[in-house]
Amino acid sequence: MRRTTAYARRLALLVLLALPVLLLFLLASAPFVSTARADSRTDFLIGRLQADDFRVRTNAALALGQTGDAAVVSPLCGALSDSSDVVRQAVAVALQRLAKPSATGCLKARLSVETSDAVKRQIAKALEASEPSAPDTSAATPRVVADAKYYVAISAITNQTSRPDDEIAQVVGAALRGKLDELGGYQLAPANETPEQARASMTRRKLKGYYLAVRVEKFDYSDGNLRVRVKVAVFTYPGKDLRGEVPSGLTQTGVSPGDKSAEDNLLRMAAGRAVELFAQNFP
Repeated sequence: MRRTTAYARRLALLVLLALPVLLLFLLASAPFVSTARADSRTDFLIGRLQADDFRVRTNAALALGQTGDAAVVSPLCGALSDSSDVVRQAVAVALQRLAKPSATGCLKARLSVETSDAVKRQIAKALEASEPSAPDTSAATPRVVADAKYYVAISAITNQTSRPDDEIAQVVGAALRGKLDELGGYQLAPANETPEQARASMTRRKLKGYYLAVRVEKFDYSDGNLRVRVKVAVFTYPGKDLRGEVPSGLTQTGVSPGDKSAEDNLLRMAAGRAVELFAQNFP
């Protein structure tokens, strides 16, 4: 009995002596486990850039853009030659989000051979992000479009999200103006002009006027996805008689609530799509 008790005491003492060593081992190992998991997910996403479904490749590119990892620049650069315009645009969005100088070379190389105007525009934005010294012209006075057929005024953005109005207005407003400029034939109206000034400009240049009232719906993060909706009500201008509405919604899977990067990316694409629908339905 005495031998058993003495043995138990020695065993307990050994366990107590070993606990600090075991604890140090676990603490030292934890960061490596976390890093291994992160590396595994990044490798998984890089592999998804080769998937057969263009939608899978698109989501993989957007997800890689949110990693902040400079190591993903190279595979994303390779994906700039994807056969799908949608994927190439998503890759450019990802590189814009990463804003790594190492992406400048491949972006410039792709820009020189890119055939899609939408992708070209996104590549240009990615280049601006990679070169911080580039000037921001998003809020510039509307340039004169010599061959314009339409005169378009854009309302203040009605923001139903929880984010600040100025943030949403900047993202959506820039996307709307950029898409109108890309399509061509649309003269943007200056802010705060009077109806008389608008009529004078339209009469002088024989332009047809439209007023776009823009509303951004509350973000929907249900089921682990992000859904955004941009609605554009179309009015005559400057009279503002309602002519119709063009809603535009997009969804990205696997997004955590509050992901501003994903929100901004989808808002840009949804706003651009709304302008395309406007152009198609209101000639």
